Amino acid sequence: MKNWHRLNVSTEGALKIDVPSFCHANTERSDIYLPGNGGIWTFGKDEIFNQAWVDYVQETIPYIEITGALVFWRAPGYQHPAAHIDVAPKSSPSARDIEYEDNGFHATNSSDSMDKNDFYPVVSAYNFTLDPLDDSEMTWYKPKEWTNTYDYAELKKFTNAVHYDDVPLEKLNEVDSIRVGSKDLVMVRTNRLHNVRMGQRERWAISARAVMGWSSWKEAVETLKPWIVE
Repeated sequence: MKNWHRLNVSTEGALKIDVPSFCHANTERSDIYLPGNGGIWTFGKDEIFNQAWVDYVQETIPYIEITGALVFWRAPGYQHPAAHIDVAPKSSPSARDIEYEDNGFHATNSSDSMDKNDFYPVVSAYNFTLDPLDDSEMTWYKPKEWTNTYDYAELKKFTNAVHYDDVPLEKLNEVDSIRVGSKDLVMVRTNRLHNVRMGQRERWAISARAVMGWSSWKEAVETLKPWIVE
């Protein structure tokens, strides 16, 4: 089973801001910022997406209720040395009764815990890049030696709202990859170790996050099968 699927959802008209300009002008609100190399920012859905596009996504695929986004920037050739699993605090929403205002996504995903037992793996996200010619590849891995990946990984915290379970690449074998592209949403698996293999172009990637209506990647794929085009 592959770790990504392209969906029949256009990204045209998705963004309400110039993401690179906004992020570079607001480095103080980044979750991680490495001058000259890269950064991560979190946004509430109303900060970054046009409401018409959010409505279009949910009208097209009723199972995708967008709540916010992560923005990833990397400079050409910058390679992060580890792969990770996305995790969220068990207290954070997949709940539908949370109201998101401004960057409520950030607040509701915050935790000061460093106990892995206080987090759950996030199954999926919905990604696209800004550059149509982006030459990076999202890649997935498995440990070289069989193990329970969640036990194998080390919990890392960038801020209270951005947590990863991290594993150095030298301990892993690559199993899958994709150039995400800019035209369509790609559902990507985030509860399996993944990273980005950088190319020679600057990378800006939008990772829309949504209410998680499934507990496994298999369930996510089966549920969205009618909208999968690749």
